[in-house]
Amino acid sequence: MIIGRWMFSVCIMVVEAWGNVYFFDTFLGRKKGIFFCRYRFPAYLAMMFAASTAGYWIDMWKLPVYILGYILLGRVCYQAGWIQGIYFSMLNYSMIFLTDLMLVSLMDLWETQEAIWGIWSVPGALFAKACWIVFIFLFRRVWKEGADYGELTDGEWLKLGLMPLFTLSSIVLTFFRCKEQPELRQICVFLSTGLVMVNFLVIWLLREILERGKKIRMGTESARKTEDQLAHYRDMQAVYERQGRKMHDYKNQIRTMQALVKKGDTQAAAALAERLTESISVEMVAVSTNHPVVDAVLNQKFHAARERGMSMTFRVGDMGGLRLNEEETVILLSNLLDNAIHECVKVVRQGRNAVIHVKLVQEGGKLIFSVRNPVVEKVQVTEGTGLSNVKAVADKYGGDFAVSCDAEKFLAVVML
Repeated sequence: MIIGRWMFSVCIMVVEAWGNVYFFDTFLGRKKGIFFCRYRFPAYLAMMFAASTAGYWIDMWKLPVYILGYILLGRVCYQAGWIQGIYFSMLNYSMIFLTDLMLVSLMDLWETQEAIWGIWSVPGALFAKACWIVFIFLFRRVWKEGADYGELTDGEWLKLGLMPLFTLSSIVLTFFRCKEQPELRQICVFLSTGLVMVNFLVIWLLREILERGKKIRMGTESARKTEDQLAHYRDMQAVYERQGRKMHDYKNQIRTMQALVKKGDTQAAAALAERLTESISVEMVAVSTNHPVVDAVLNQKFHAARERGMSMTFRVGDMGGLRLNEEETVILLSNLLDNAIHECVKVVRQGRNAVIHVKLVQEGGKLIFSVRNPVVEKVQVTEGTGLSNVKAVADKYGGDFAVSCDAEKFLAVVML
């Protein structure tokens, strides 16, 4: 009998240790590159064995030992601060204590008090731990992934921590009160369950609020970035217009130099040529599409690529009838070209030639924009803010947006 109870006790600790790992993996992100994180399960099991052993001498004072162990291991294995670790540790232990209380209440419906603490206490506790893990599993199915709690300050976590602290204290007091007054057990279980559920609802609402705030910030940042790009390209458009006016003046000055040379006044012609050379802008227009915003974007990206040691080739058509507005034009062109330049920087660092091929034409009543560039390795395509904005423009006009990548090249195509 003693050996059997001991084996059941070991099984309880194994199940609870696995449940602890499952709980904290659900709500907290694991630290990367930490060798100790691979052995979270044996670490929790060792901590629980030590706390259970100490419980023979300190009785219920082992509870803070458990919570302290959760906090320390959470601090080592997970991306959580001290107060955040305390919050989830107390919530976790509240769940464990609640399942024990519910087990006692259910067994009390058909067993005597002696039977509750007798032979069925150990396998019953094992069943209670299993119920706790099942609940976490079901919650995790809808939770799917942990939230980013980085926006919350320690002061805010401290305020939130009052709720699981109150919940755990209430459940512990309820547990001992029910031992003295069994007739109140069902009421106490109902109230304790409600407190735990409220804690999980608070976490759920907290995650939704944080995600909504993150989306708002991303949208604001994207709008600000787009507005900055528009302002920049408008400035460049003005520069190109000034360059066009200068070209008219340059032609007149060249005719003047030709006349001076014919007259034999080479000294005056040389002086005029020198002044003309100094006045010509270094940043000349590389591509012209009959659309000021498109020209500004393409030329700016062309010069940015050239400064980083890469080339850019163009196959462009007349964009005079482009139906996109200025903001949509900037979003469509700049995001894909920025991605191409970003990847080509890595290629150049390896000493390889990097050429970005750009196609922007209108064929068959459709706008076709494609960007092809080399890569150092296959890029994992993720729907970040830039690609999401490009897709939004394509969707608005009922178009298509597709990307593909292998070990040598990345290709993005938009058809509107």
